[in-house]
This record gives sequence, structure tokens and C-alpha cells, in this order.
Amino acid sequence: MESLFFELGLVIISAALVGVVSYFLKQPLILGYIVAGILIGPFGFGLVHDVETIHIIAQVGIMLMLFLVGLEMNPARLKDLGAVSFFAGIGQVLFTGLIGYGIIYFFGFPLVQAIYIMIALTFSSTVIAIKIIYDKRDNNALYGQVAIGILLVQDVIAILALIALTGFQAGSFSFDFARFGLILIKGIFVSALAIFVARKFLVYLYNKIATSHELLILFSLGWAFIVALASEYIGFSIEIGAFIAGISLASLPYTFEINTKAKILRDFFITIFFVALGAGLIFTSMGPLVAKFIILSLFVLIGNPIIVMVIMGALGYDRRTSFFTGLSVANISEFSLIVAAMGLSLGHLSQEVVSMITVIGILTMTISSYMMIYNNQIYNRIRGLLKIFEFRKIKTKLVNLKSGLSDHIILLGCGQMGQQILDQIKGFKEEYLVVDHDNTVIKGLIKKGVSCIFGDVEDTELLNELGLEDAEIIISTLPNPENNLFLIKYIEKIPHKKRPIVIVTADTGREGVELFNRGADYVILKHYLGAEHIFQINKELYQLEEAPVQVMTEMAEEKRFKSDSDYAKILHSLNRLRLAEIKQKIEKRHIKLKPKKS
Repeated sequence: MESLFFELGLVIISAALVGVVSYFLKQPLILGYIVAGILIGPFGFGLVHDVETIHIIAQVGIMLMLFLVGLEMNPARLKDLGAVSFFAGIGQVLFTGLIGYGIIYFFGFPLVQAIYIMIALTFSSTVIAIKIIYDKRDNNALYGQVAIGILLVQDVIAILALIALTGFQAGSFSFDFARFGLILIKGIFVSALAIFVARKFLVYLYNKIATSHELLILFSLGWAFIVALASEYIGFSIEIGAFIAGISLASLPYTFEINTKAKILRDFFITIFFVALGAGLIFTSMGPLVAKFIILSLFVLIGNPIIVMVIMGALGYDRRTSFFTGLSVANISEFSLIVAAMGLSLGHLSQEVVSMITVIGILTMTISSYMMIYNNQIYNRIRGLLKIFEFRKIKTKLVNLKSGLSDHIILLGCGQMGQQILDQIKGFKEEYLVVDHDNTVIKGLIKKGVSCIFGDVEDTELLNELGLEDAEIIISTLPNPENNLFLIKYIEKIPHKKRPIVIVTADTGREGVELFNRGADYVILKHYLGAEHIFQINKELYQLEEAPVQVMTEMAEEKRFKSDSDYAKILHSLNRLRLAEIKQKIEKRHIKLKPKKS
């Protein structure tokens, strides 16, 4: 126990230290965690020896991740994405498998090894893609939803592949159809039972315990482990069991609260997974396979996105959505590593082949992380070449755009805060336009007759189409600061006299000050709104005086502040100064803010 505690402590400490270095070097944290594992593993300083136990702990992270993914699978939300997720997921597995097998056969691998390698190449990492999609806050974007759907289809196929492997006996390649069929039937039974119990009984229990956030998350995790353990007992996978547990709760109204609280645990265990992946890496006896794993890695990194883009292009999706979705599957999955490990235990694979698959996994996971993080920059450089994948653009052309808009308000993002702002705009303005990258939101707005258009603010083609120079005010409630920085940079190209007023939101004072310094006219600090409202009440009740704006401005210039609260206060004072400048700007441009006609 002391050894496990010591080695687990090393895992956390190394991940934290290398993670900090990666953060300051602006590298993907996932890469930092893998490097940390290599450093403390057998091929580094050899500090960790019980890698298998750490892998078991890390497996909890994968289980929790699939549980949370299952929570997102509300049938009503996925109705429109079912077809593309199914066809693109099946098509990607099929074509990657066929083409991959051709490459593997050309390399001269034996039939059994070739089949294993082919299976490993077909699946993409759900852990990597979902983590980066959520970190970029693109989970509500169309490409994010489609990518998650494709990965879930792949995971189901991967689980079937793992179940199929249970039909083999160690040291033999003869298949036991009776054993496979029995496990499959048991899995279907557990799934049906879990969904039935959740919808008929758990819904009443949740209504009783929902007021206790602690009990709500604890019971939800308990349910995930119950279904996962039941799945393991019948020979199924604990990962797919947790996924089934999530699906069974997806229709409940408490999924948002569960998701928010469980993400912290998920991220902790997934960090251990990536460190364990690096620590367990074996480089021995791979000399003859170097050229082969490089070619196979390039096939995954380039071939998988092309296959997805072709399928989605045929289904009518635009090149940008197809490209971003394709980059999400440009790696091999953690399930691929599990398949390889099972092949080794059954005597079907050699240690050298398993090591090759592991290296392909780490290489593609690392490179694809960069590809996903910088997907927009990559797209802007090669978008002309991607035109060939846009066969018929019908799916993402969701528009309810009034003609001849001028001197209007453009609202970017119509989530909870955006919807409240939209309701206010409707009360005093006739000409406005909403832009959002969640197709579900846009379809809802179209039904209500709201002038809106589907798109992403980092799509320069969309910004060109919007004609921002004709707008009075642009209000951005987008959660990602990079989106707002991109918007501000784009607007800088507009002649100063025609430049609209730009109001953006920020989550922290530091982000807000940076946006302010980069050119935003006004920055709304989300978490500061409530505190400011309370201050105004206290100001009236106790005749409080605010710190002079000049003093706060001097503090900002001299940087005499330490906490985010100091940044927030300074931003608030700078906003007050900027309001006066905005009024002058309006007067100079001879703009008359057109109110709604009574």
C-alpha cells in the first residue's frame, strides 16, 4: 500500500510539474502528461514500477468520461445528428479498416497480426477528442456534436470487437460463437434493465435528493459503478457499462449539475491515464518496425480526416465542419491499446507489435492534439484546397436573415446569457441579427422568427458575409476568449469611421483586461455582475463612495494589483471611462441608435 501511495504521488507530482511547463510553453497538457509518464517510467528515471496498478486507477477516468458522455446523449438533442454520426462513424471504421489492411498486408505482417493492427487503426481516441472539444468549449458547436457522435459509434464497435475477442481461447485463433452470443445477449439485457430502472424508479428518487448537491453527485457516481460492475460481471466492459449508466440518466433534468461536478474527478483520473500511458511505453526491439509505424501513423493522421471529410461532404456538410470533425478522429484510441493488450495475452501478438501500436497511439494522440487545438489556423491556411470536399452544402446553411439590415445589433452567441440579452434587444430594437454555432439553438430561433444565421465567429467567410461594417453594435457572449480576440482582430481591418462598437464578455478579470487592451470597446465581466449589483445597493443604503476612476486607471498602468479581483475592479473603472469614449465615437460617426418603432 505504501508503494502504491508513493508511486501514485509521483504520478500526480510529475504530471503537475511537467503540466506547468507545458502550460507556459503553450503546449497541449496531454503531451505534458505523457512526457511526465516517460520520465518516471522504466525508460526515464525508473521511479514507477507498478504501472499496471496505476493503469487500473486510470481506467476509472475513462469510465467516468464515458459516463459523462452518456449523460449528454439526450435522444431529443441527438435526433438530427443520428444519421451523420452513424454513417460517418461506420464509414470511417470501414474505409480505414480496408485501406489500413491493404497497407499492413503490403508490409508482410501475418494474417492474425494484420487483423489486430487493422482493428487498432480504425478506432479514434474519445478521451483526447472530448477533452480538447470541451477545453475549447466547442461541445455545442456542430462539428463538436458530430465528432462526439462519431466517436460514440466507434466506441460501440470497439466494445463489440472486445466482446468478440472474449470468444477466443488463449493460444488459439478458433472462435467460440456460443460464448460470444451469450455475452452479447447479457450486455443487451443489462442495458435495457438500466434504462428501465432509471426511467421508472430513479427519477422519483432524484426528485427527492436533488436539493442536496453532494448526495446528487454521489448517488450518480454510485449508479455508474453499479452498472459498470454489473457489465464486468457478465463479461462486458466497465467502460461501456458506465456509458449505459449515463444514457439511462440522460433524460433527467439534473444532468447539467451532475456533469459539472463529475468533470473534476474525470479530469483527475484521465491525467493519471496519460501519465500511465507514457510510463508503460516499451521501446525495445522496434528497430525493424520504425518505418512501418511512421507510415501507419501518417495514414491515421491524414487518411482518417480525409475519409471523414469525403463522407460528410457527400452528406451535405460544409468543408469547415467536415475538416474540424475529421481532425477529431486523427489518432488511434485507448481501446486500440486494450485490443493490443488482449491480443498479447491471447498469444496472437508479439511484444514488438504491441509496442508498435502503442507508439502509433502516443504519436497520433500527440500530433492530433496540436491539430485540434489549432484547427482554425490550419483551416485558414488550406481552406482553398478543401473546396473539393464540399460536394453540396445543405446541412449547415441554417439562415433566417432579413434583407437590407443596417445600423443593427449583431449578437454573437445565444446561450443563457445571450438569450437574456436578445430578449432585451427585442424590446427596443427592430433590426438585429443572432449568430450561433449550435444548430439546435439556431433551429429554435428560426421557429420563433428571429433573424439569425448558423456559423462560427472564427470563420472569416462568415464574417465577410455578415458585413460587420454596417452594424451599430456587436455584442459577443462567446465563452472562449480566443473567439473574442479573433473577432477584435478582424474588426481592426475595418476603416475606423465604419468600425462598429464591440462589446464582449469575459470569465476573469485578467481575460477582460487583455480584451480591453486588444481593442474591445467594452468588456462585461460575467461573475462580476452580481457583485457590482450588490455594491450599487450598498452604495445607496450606506452612501458609499467609489474609488476615483483616475486612481484605478493609475493602478492599471502601474500594475499595482495581484488578484483577479483587482483586475476586475480596474476593468470596471476602465469600462466607465470607455462609455464616455463610446458616446463620443457615436457622435463623430453621426450614428443615431435607432430605437424600435412604437
